[in-house]
Amino acid sequence: MNSKEIFEMNLKKSWREYEVFLILIAILEITMMVYGYMYFNFQDLRRRLYFSSYVFLFCCTVAAMFLNRFCMKNEKNVDIAMKNAGAYNVLLIFWSAFVSALDISNGGFAVTYMTILAAVGSMIVLQPIIYIGVSILSSACMIAGVMAIGNTELRFPFFLNHIIFLLVVAAVEFRNYRSTGEQYMLNKKLEEWAEIDALTQVANRRALDIYIEQLKQNGGCFTFVLLDVDNFKSINDTFGHEEGDKCLVSLADILTQIFGKNVFRYGGDEFAIISFESAEVVAEKMRLVNRQLKDKHSKYVMQICGGVYHTEGDLDERKVFELADSALYEAKHQGKARVVIKV
Repeated sequence: MNSKEIFEMNLKKSWREYEVFLILIAILEITMMVYGYMYFNFQDLRRRLYFSSYVFLFCCTVAAMFLNRFCMKNEKNVDIAMKNAGAYNVLLIFWSAFVSALDISNGGFAVTYMTILAAVGSMIVLQPIIYIGVSILSSACMIAGVMAIGNTELRFPFFLNHIIFLLVVAAVEFRNYRSTGEQYMLNKKLEEWAEIDALTQVANRRALDIYIEQLKQNGGCFTFVLLDVDNFKSINDTFGHEEGDKCLVSLADILTQIFGKNVFRYGGDEFAIISFESAEVVAEKMRLVNRQLKDKHSKYVMQICGGVYHTEGDLDERKVFELADSALYEAKHQGKARVVIKV
């Protein structure tokens, strides 16, 4: 697990909530711009700085919001969305430090800065080391800004309270980062368990449905295979269910060796395969599976029949299954160890 995976998972899970966060900031800035336009004395430099900061953050927020929405429509752009979220939140922290510097110089407090710092820390959009670095640097800029504007009466309690606050938000950031990472690992493990057949350790039917859906979205052609074991019931009845389980495990191992990871246990003694090779090549590999099965089992003859169908990228999954199942039925009708290509 790395930080990129954590942030990607967190962004995918909560990007709509993050968008709401951006919308609220944009609304707040509009409110402050209207208020400033109506009541600010623009001859005062500080008021002009306040108003300019509202306009600046509003423009950045709107740009970040639209870029976020555009990127999250396509998973290929998630990296851009992550960089966008990170850059925006770094900008937001420095913006809040600037505004709080103005507030303190006017006799106020660093409420804006503390609120933004806590909010960004809770959203896990920055790596902890970057977050801490940005927090320290922005704090230094805020204090320097206050002193540059003219308030040089900052006392020890202010610095002490500020350091304590930074330590607290840093601890919160690390805790959130750690808990998010643990949740990510747990979810990933649960997803693996949910998509792996316990007996054969190949992917199960749920994983097959998910993969087919992904192939539909991406388009393109593939070869789909449905197969089952000839006389599997007879093997179970004669040699017992434990031997039948060993039979399925050995079949799954051979299929994986020949076809790779895109082997799925469809149910019972039925397996499915997705390949990006031609139907003829896949059919020949199926015959190779039968030869290896024959060499592996000496107590009984274990063979498979298969139905092969090559899609053209324009059929739904139900039609693909029906055509492959029809080819499998024809193969079994012809005899044992048969492979039929559906055209």
